[in-house]
Amino acid sequence: MTYTIFFGITVLVKKYLTTNSNKASEITFLRLTVAAMLVAIVIEGLIIQKTLGMEKTVVLPPEVNKSFWVTSNSVSKDYLEQMAYWYAGLVLNASPYTGEYQKQMFLRYATPTDTGRLSKEMDNRIDYLKQNNASTQFAALTISADENAMKVSISGDLSTFIGDKRVSNKIIFYAISFKYLNSRLYVSEFKETNDKDIYGTSTPAAK
Repeated sequence: MTYTIFFGITVLVKKYLTTNSNKASEITFLRLTVAAMLVAIVIEGLIIQKTLGMEKTVVLPPEVNKSFWVTSNSVSKDYLEQMAYWYAGLVLNASPYTGEYQKQMFLRYATPTDTGRLSKEMDNRIDYLKQNNASTQFAALTISADENAMKVSISGDLSTFIGDKRVSNKIIFYAISFKYLNSRLYVSEFKETNDKDIYGTSTPAAK
């Protein structure tokens, strides 16, 4: 009888210990699972933050004629040339009816610190077109980029029309300067120059 009671107590103690041991194991497992989930969430958050920081906006010209590359710090010579060709078209292929729209399009890609000056320069061109009921047409002949200086020289045939009549035709040179800020290319200068100073280094900007 005594042995039976002792055996029963022993079984109950073992069962109690086993039950508590299982509970402890479950708690430990749950704690480890929660810790692993927290670590995964932190890592995922860091990856997302890094990815957002690397996000870039690359502006493409309407027509891409050459392959080019763009990184977080610089752009290729071909990219500069193609963008300069597009900007030159916005400025120089203009009429009294399209000038304002093309001005707004151009200024969307101007550096914030130079927007006021560039806007004034384009207003002067638009005023000339309106006052004379004129339009201009530009046909590029040469284009050359200085990748390190972020400058492009473009030359071509600029024709001016009054109504349907062409009143002037001349070869002109323009220098277009760029700045690469926050992985985006901006225009900082667009000015007429000459064949002796194709990048406009010593040519003053228009007033």
